[in-house]
Formats: sequence, C-alpha cells, structure tokens
Amino acid sequence: MTVEEAAALLGPARAILVFTGAGVSTESGIPDFRGPDGLWTRLDPDDFTIQRYLTDREIRVRSWRLHQQGELWGARSSVRPNRAHDAVVELHRMGRLAGVVTQNIDGLHLAAGLDESMVAELHGNVRRAHCVTCRQVWPIDEVLSWVDAGEEDPHCPDCLGLVKPATVMFGEYLPEGEVAKAESFADRADAVLAVGTTLSVWPAADIPLRAKRRGAPLVIVNLGPTEADHVADLKVEAPAGETLKRLVALLRDQ
Repeated sequence: MTVEEAAALLGPARAILVFTGAGVSTESGIPDFRGPDGLWTRLDPDDFTIQRYLTDREIRVRSWRLHQQGELWGARSSVRPNRAHDAVVELHRMGRLAGVVTQNIDGLHLAAGLDESMVAELHGNVRRAHCVTCRQVWPIDEVLSWVDAGEEDPHCPDCLGLVKPATVMFGEYLPEGEVAKAESFADRADAVLAVGTTLSVWPAADIPLRAKRRGAPLVIVNLGPTEADHVADLKVEAPAGETLKRLVALLRDQ
C-alpha cells in the first residue's frame, strides 16, 4: 500500500493515536531489537531481565556504564530526534493527535517537542532512576554523578537498596500511570497509526488493538511483518522517517 492511500484512510480522523516502537528511532542511530541487525543479534535478552539485574552485580555495572558512556539509548546518548519524531509533533500542532504511546525509552518524542502529558512511555525512560527498596526517585544525571565519582553499582544513600534506571525490564510490570494514560489516548482515538514496531511485545501491543476493537482504522508503517498485519486496514512497508514526513504533509494539505 502507498502513503497516499494511508493519508486517504486517515484523512477523516481528528484524534490519531500514534503507537511507536524501535523502528521510529533507527534513523537517529539507535538500532532496533528484532531486525536482522538488531540488538538481540549482539546482546542476550536474558541480561535485561529484572531477576538478572537484582542478582548479578556485573549486569548492573554494565548497565550503568552504558548510561554513563552514552551508548545506544543511554541517558547521556547524543542521539537526536529524526523526521519521524518531527512529523508526530507536526500532527500535534495540526490538532489531530490523540496522544503518543511508545515502547521506546529514549525520550526522543519529548526531545522533539511533545509535552509529557501527550506521551505514554510504557517501558519507562532513561531520565530517572529509583531505589528498588524504598522507591525514592532521582534524576538519572544525579545517579550518574555517583558513578562518575567511582560508585560502579549505585545504592540508595538512605536505605542502601539497589538503584536502577526507570526503564522496564523483562519480568517487570508496566508503570500503572503510563498504562492509564495510554488507555485514555486509545479510548479517545478515532484512528491508529502504528510505526516502527512488530506489535509483538505484550501487553503494550494491546493498546493500539484496544482502539481497533472499538472500530478505529489501523494503519501500520513498518519494515517487515508485524503480528497485527492480519487486522490492519492498511500496511505501508517503508521506513518511518520519510514515510511519516510525507504522510503528515498529505494530511496537512487535505
């Protein structure tokens, strides 16, 4: 299917839910997870479980080093928003965005100009960290200052509990507030645009399908198959950046 056909389908919509995955950020230099050159071809997903984080000091040290050095999605990463993020901001300026629900932790939707009230980060973010015992929260830059000072495996200064970034690891529940926000976006949406995601990670993938079950048309933009191709109203097999830029331009001109 073409971008023009996607624009025609989304044309009547006044509240579009945008659901994004790793493919939205690849143009910014962050690799996806499940593609042929994705992160899981180089990293062991088991290293990103909450159980491993809590029990394996080396896993924690490696995690904080990634953030400290700005690797991949790390808190000090120099990656910037790309055309896909900018297109979503333009959709909001047009008054046609119900909200963004993202599986990404990189914060690039916010860096592009969206307010936190318009973005549900289902898998957390790299901006904050918390104590797993007393739940105290810090800006992650504060915790990284401890790492810079030589604390490889930061612990809470008050209760001595382990500290972890506010990202959701395998085996953790999704943050309740972000789930509630995502569901509210889905419930007021009259169309869904899923971009750069295989729609295979649950329960996050149920959010766009929640709106679809209510009758909202579902448009998917992704390179490669997704687990919702069979229920999509239209699928555009293309990268996110140029496609969203063109799609939003067409919607603006309607």
